Amino acid sequence: MNNRCHRVAVAALSVFCFLPGLAHALTEEEPLGMVFEPSPVPAERADGSPVMSQPQQLARSCTLYLPRIEDTRSNKANAGNLTLMMPTVHATPRSVQSLRSGDGVAWTRGALQSMSRYGFQTVLGAPPAAPVGTPQVTAEVALRLAHAWSTDLNLVSHVVLQVSYRLPGGESALRQYHGMGTGTNWVNGNGEFMSVLNLGLEEAVRRMASDAALLCEGKPLPPPVAAL
Repeated sequence: MNNRCHRVAVAALSVFCFLPGLAHALTEEEPLGMVFEPSPVPAERADGSPVMSQPQQLARSCTLYLPRIEDTRSNKANAGNLTLMMPTVHATPRSVQSLRSGDGVAWTRGALQSMSRYGFQTVLGAPPAAPVGTPQVTAEVALRLAHAWSTDLNLVSHVVLQVSYRLPGGESALRQYHGMGTGTNWVNGNGEFMSVLNLGLEEAVRRMASDAALLCEGKPLPPPVAAL
């Protein structure tokens, strides 16, 4: 019986070692990697199990110009917190550890460049002076919030992008896009926190893509949400 328990423990440890995204445990001295990785579509998964449906082609032959990408978070140094709990009935907090943030601009830029999944051709820069033949939209993007935290055995994230669209006639339209991410907290790994942050950012970008596609078709934007 003891040998059987030993084999089960070894097998469980092996599974944890090969779980993707765990990397190593967080430390307050090391910032998160802040590298955007989109969720894989089913065909890209090794086991073939679905994660999300095939990204919808929201736009066709539309160029998205991004002349400015900023990090305007009120706290650029941190990206959330990890609460370590006591193993008690009432789960008393033992300590709270801050998550150090990496480069928010590079992270946001990587997510915006992934909008090719939705049918856009993204260009980092301003549009040409003379109008091009294909539909286009120009957007200035600011990262307003990137926050991840632990709750029970899960991780949660909230990401907010603020986008200023340039409309015909010199007008502009301001919109905010919220994204949430959730995941299981296995070992308080830095990769786990980045995974839920990426899910939140991906959802915000997907909402932005829906509006940008409307502008490419010459349609009006939906009413704005309240500013953060």
